Amino acid sequence: MRGFLERLQWKMAAWMQGRNGVDGLSNFLMGVGIILILASIIPGLDLLSWLALVFLLVAVIRSFSKNISARSKENEAFEHAVEKPKRWFALKRKAWTNRSTTRYFKCKGCGTVLSVPRGKGTLRVVCPKCKAETTKKS
Repeated sequence: MRGFLERLQWKMAAWMQGRNGVDGLSNFLMGVGIILILASIIPGLDLLSWLALVFLLVAVIRSFSKNISARSKENEAFEHAVEKPKRWFALKRKAWTNRSTTRYFKCKGCGTVLSVPRGKGTLRVVCPKCKAETTKKS
């Protein structure tokens, strides 16, 4: 059985040679499709299953596409579009994780998020981006 699976793996790898494969946009489309399938279980939302099928089909077609340059442009546009939300969520997760040791605030000059350690009294903070000075209580 092991030899069969190894041969199958090599054949799949050879077949995928020159194809786009799974990228960030394909993963997102698959995730949306799965969420829509789960939501279509709710009575009255039967049409979501068709929409989910479309999302999943587009993700699979993108993965097996041989037009790598077009898929790369699509994925690059997608990554550019989700860059800000990803950064925002990462900052919120970091602030939540370090909430007991660090205080986060925005610079009044440029809007950069700055941090100071908690419990150190009033500190003078200089923004590394715009060099604006701020006095903050930690």
